[in-house]
Amino acid sequence: MFGIPPERPVMLLVGRVAYEKNIGFILDVLADVRRAVPDVLLVLAGEGPALPALRRRVETEGLTSSVLFVGYLDRRHGLADCYRSADVFVFASRTETQGLVLLEALALGVPVVSTAVLGTKEVLHNARGAVVVEEDRAAFARAVVDVLTRADLRRSLASAARIHVAAHWSSAVMARRLLELYKRLAGGRRRPANVSAA
Repeated sequence: MFGIPPERPVMLLVGRVAYEKNIGFILDVLADVRRAVPDVLLVLAGEGPALPALRRRVETEGLTSSVLFVGYLDRRHGLADCYRSADVFVFASRTETQGLVLLEALALGVPVVSTAVLGTKEVLHNARGAVVVEEDRAAFARAVVDVLTRADLRRSLASAARIHVAAHWSSAVMARRLLELYKRLAGGRRRPANVSAA
């Protein structure tokens, strides 16, 4: 996809390109990852207000050969292929409420390296297929390099990711969890006392 050679190592980030998504941190990590994996490519899929500043930074820091901006991708067509083209999904948002892109990556068997705050913490709690690290540039870069350079680890994480999502986040599982929640809420509700007319 996008003319990327199949043997080229690919880091992927999908989402709204906004400042609170902490994409600048991912660019810092990329600079470190390139020392160990010189031909790594970071693919950024999405649009948003931070895009012009990120493009300028990539150019200023000489990262243009290592970063590919692909813009918005339709969920029904290009997005799944974009995920499948990646060797690792990277994420470091500080304000995530749900972290659906993490579930999409895991469901498609893409190993994840991510921080875990707010909604991301809930999605990645006990998540197999994901490597959770602090927002520390060196530690994050080491985790990414490990996934990119160890085919056995990538395969293991990819398999575990699919199993984890099917077991904990599939539509059937989520429907059961929602039904159980409704039952608990309905069971805990007090019935109003009968009021007799005077």
